[in-house]
Amino acid sequence: MFTRIVRTCIFLAVTVVAVACGAETVEGNEVPGELDVRTLDVGKYPTEPIDTVYEYTPSMLSSQLLAANRLAGNIALGTEIDPDLRYGVGNSLTSPSTATIYLSKATRAVLENSKMLYGWASGSSSESEFSINSNRAADDSLTEVQRKRLNPRFIGITVLQFADEATAERTAKEMSDADFAVAASENKALTLPNFPQSNSHRRPGIPTLGSTLAHGRYVIYIHIGVRGDEEAQLITLAEKTYATQIALLEKLPALSPVDILRLPQDPDGMLRRALNPKQFDGPTDGEYFTLDKNGYYQANRAQQLNDALYSEVGADRFSRSWGTELTRTRDAESAKTLRDKIINLLVPSSEAADSPQQLPDVTCAKNTDTRLNDKFSDTGERKRFLCAVQYRNYVAVVESDQISDAHQRAAAQYALLANSQAQ
Repeated sequence: MFTRIVRTCIFLAVTVVAVACGAETVEGNEVPGELDVRTLDVGKYPTEPIDTVYEYTPSMLSSQLLAANRLAGNIALGTEIDPDLRYGVGNSLTSPSTATIYLSKATRAVLENSKMLYGWASGSSSESEFSINSNRAADDSLTEVQRKRLNPRFIGITVLQFADEATAERTAKEMSDADFAVAASENKALTLPNFPQSNSHRRPGIPTLGSTLAHGRYVIYIHIGVRGDEEAQLITLAEKTYATQIALLEKLPALSPVDILRLPQDPDGMLRRALNPKQFDGPTDGEYFTLDKNGYYQANRAQQLNDALYSEVGADRFSRSWGTELTRTRDAESAKTLRDKIINLLVPSSEAADSPQQLPDVTCAKNTDTRLNDKFSDTGERKRFLCAVQYRNYVAVVESDQISDAHQRAAAQYALLANSQAQ
C-alpha cells in the first residue's frame, strides 16, 4: 500500500499573487510496471500473434477437426458414469477410415454411404494398461487376450454426426446390422428396457455388449465390458452410459456442412497467444488445437487425474501449438499457483533448473525421466528442459533440449502473451 499526496491550490487575483494550498490523502495499491518485452532475448522466435501474419483459410478437413474438438467437450468421461473408469483416451474422427479404428471394420461402407461428417471416439477403463484403442471393436482379436489378462471394466463411446435425422436413424440400424453380422451365428440381440429404440447385441460367454442409437443427427455407438458374464450388469452400465451421453448432446446443437466450414479456428484467442515456433497455421489432430476442459481431458486423459488443481485455479481453456501448451486460469493469482505445479503435472520425473534472470514469472525444470515420455508428432518426444511462463491469468509451457533455447522460447512466449493482450 502506498500514500500519495495531492495538493489543491486556490489562486487569488491581487497585486501580489498569493497561493493557498491544502493537502489531501489518497489511498491506492502499488502496481509494478510491466517488463519491456523488447529487451528480452527471444532468439529466432516470433513475438507477435500468428493472426497478424497469417489469415486462417478453412478447408473441409480442418473444419472437421474443429467440429470434432467442439464435440469433445460434450462427450462423457468414464468417471461421469462410474468413478472406477478413470483411465482412457479420446480422439477426433474425420472420415470413415479413422472411425473404423474404433468401430467394427465392417461398418466402414455404411459410414461412407451415409457421408459421415465428423465425430469423436472416447474410451474409459478401470485399468491403466488396458488398451481402449485396440479393444473397441467387436472384431478385434486383441480384445479377448487383454481382457483375460487385465480383467477390466470399460466403456467405449463413439459419437458421429450426419447431415439429417433420417440419415442418422438409418445409419444407426445399418451399423448395428454390420457389426452383428461379423459373428452372426454367435451374437444375440437384446433390448435395453430404458432405450428400446437402440440396436444392441452381445455374444453369450463374452462379457461385452455393443449398442447403437440415433439421437437427432447424432449416432452414438457404445461398447461395454464388465467383469463376469452377467447380462444384467451389461444392460445397467449401457443404460447409464446412454443417459449420460444423451444429456451432454442435448446441450450441443448439431452442425450443417455449412456451419462446419464457418467454425472459428481460435474462438477464445488461445492459439494466437501460444508460441508457434514454426509459424504453422491450421488445426491438426495432435499439435495445433484448442479445447475446453472436458475436451482436454478427452484428448489427454492422464490430466483428468489432476482435476482438483485445474478446478482450484479455474482452468477452463487449453491449447497446444507445436510444442507449446497454454492454459487459461481464473486470475493472475490462480495462474501463479498453476505455474509452480504444472511441469510436475506434465512430467512427474523432473527437477528444478535455472530460470531466465529477466523473467521473474517463469519456472524451469529438467526432465529426468530416462524415457523422455509423452511422445508428440512435432517434438518426437518430451524435451530435456521445460519452462512454465505466467502472464496475467495465462500459463504456458515451452520445452527444448537446450536450456538456453528453452529460455529464449520462454522469453518469446512472455513477449507474445504481452503483445497479444495489447491487441
